[in-house]
Amino acid sequence: MSPWEQLRAALAVEWLKFRNSRPVWVSCIFLVLGVTGMSVLTLGAIAGSNPLLAAKAQAIAGPGGWAGLFAAANTIVSVGGLLGFGVVAGWSFGREFTDRTIAGLSARPVSRVAVAAAKLVILTVWPVFVAALLVPVLLAAGVLLGMGGINAVVLAMAGKAAVITVLSGLLALPCAWAAILGRGYLAAIGTIIAIVLAAQMAVMAGAGGWFPFSTPGLWAARMDAGVGPVMTVQLLLVLPLAALAAVLTLRSWQRLDLSR
Repeated sequence: MSPWEQLRAALAVEWLKFRNSRPVWVSCIFLVLGVTGMSVLTLGAIAGSNPLLAAKAQAIAGPGGWAGLFAAANTIVSVGGLLGFGVVAGWSFGREFTDRTIAGLSARPVSRVAVAAAKLVILTVWPVFVAALLVPVLLAAGVLLGMGGINAVVLAMAGKAAVITVLSGLLALPCAWAAILGRGYLAAIGTIIAIVLAAQMAVMAGAGGWFPFSTPGLWAARMDAGVGPVMTVQLLLVLPLAALAAVLTLRSWQRLDLSR
């Protein structure tokens, strides 16, 4: 089989495993319905009777409306997306060790690289699919809440939410490498928690704009929330980081020692 044929075969198998897995569906529900629900609750808290919750909600969503809805969603996705996408990325590779199917993968006529590449392709495309689901649900929620019509400004906010979702998915790719090094998805879960903590520390240290894991969260913040503007070049740093994670994942998967 040619490399392309091997990749196509691996994609068919890995996609079947991916779409039938419980962690993927749970993460999907959380990232679409969960994020929308929490965003709506954040807006509701602004007018609530608890002044402390109202102040916290207003710090995220401002006065509310379309801008508040998407500001809340973007903030939640920038953190929750890392967790959700990271868990699935770690599960995709780590389950082969936990379920002891890694040896069987090596016995197939498809190369290890093709299998890993197929997993990475799916993990890269999946955030786009999630964004394509999340944005219409958010728009529908805004219309149902009486926020007004959908115009060019609202669509621009929706586009930003989609980009933040995709960036969060790309930033979760290092979890795939961690799952291989740790030979299980628990290592990936630990890695994504460490990444979230490091991102928060980078923001507090004032270096969040140049720390790719922090950039989507800073970009998600409202302009009047006291956060400086995020430059395009800072957002683009996510791409080489994701590419490096993919290369390291492929390299580690190819050189995997199955004798231990």
